[in-house]
Amino acid sequence: NIAEIIWRKLKKEWLNPEDYSNKDSLFYAVNRYSANLGKNLKIQYDKFNAN
Repeated sequence: NIAEIIWRKLKKEWLNPEDYSNKDSLFYAVNRYSANLGKNLKIQYDKFNAN
């Protein structure tokens, strides 16, 4: 699920501890990263191997 992958990247790689200080800063940070997804932020996927 793409939403789960994006949320996992947000939590583990993109969000900073200070982004969790209050709900407004968390909302702003998630909004900021969402706006940059696909422009400045990329998710690298591994190639699928069916073998």
